[in-house]
Amino acid sequence: MLSAMPPIFVISLARETERRAAMQRELADFEFEFFEAVDGDRLGESDCQHRLHAEWWRVIRGRQLSPGEIGCFLSHYGLWQRLVEARTPCALILEDDARLEDGFAIIVEEILKADVEWDIVNLAPKRRYRVDRMLAALDGVRWLVRYRRRFGGAVGYLIRLEAAEALLHYCWRIRAPIDWLYAEWWQNGLTYLAVDPAIVTHAGVSSTIKTKPKVKRTVVEHSAAAFYRLGDRLHRHAVRNSKRGASHD
Repeated sequence: MLSAMPPIFVISLARETERRAAMQRELADFEFEFFEAVDGDRLGESDCQHRLHAEWWRVIRGRQLSPGEIGCFLSHYGLWQRLVEARTPCALILEDDARLEDGFAIIVEEILKADVEWDIVNLAPKRRYRVDRMLAALDGVRWLVRYRRRFGGAVGYLIRLEAAEALLHYCWRIRAPIDWLYAEWWQNGLTYLAVDPAIVTHAGVSSTIKTKPKVKRTVVEHSAAAFYRLGDRLHRHAVRNSKRGASHD
């Protein structure tokens, strides 16, 4: 076993036996633990209504959050709670449709050794975005980078204890998919980096998280969403520029 690796958790529904078997094969060389996911289809109205701000996502993106998205949100949130309760310094979190690229363990070890500040490192960005700064060479191909724009995905990421603590507060209200919220580094104050190119990829299997179709929004709602996106973009640019300036001081 690779003792240098942080604890590995795989978020998975117990009924997804094929996915679990695939992850057991994928992680055959590592110690890991399945973390029981929340089944959004089995949530009752009273389970999370006090935390749900359903209208926000409908206005901003034009659709309601689906039960699967809410279940996914609560699954990651529940695992963060566990990390905080156990005072786990750092953990590696995977979803059960993750696939590891060659050199996975080496890259993770290089991230942990790198002289770079980070709170969360996304190991599986959905695609390659415009890089704001290349922070550390991990091997002959991959870099630890900061992207210029928002990027999501929760298939695989490293997270420090302090970040889990911060996200328990920042993500308490359920108003968007979890990967949308936890990546808002300019809002939550976390240092959110990525491995470029990805070292964890999606297996290509059908998602168990079904999204709801778009709904018709009023002119006022369209305008509100546009103003929010503009303000959010300006805030993101301002924070990014301030970080860049601070790094040159």
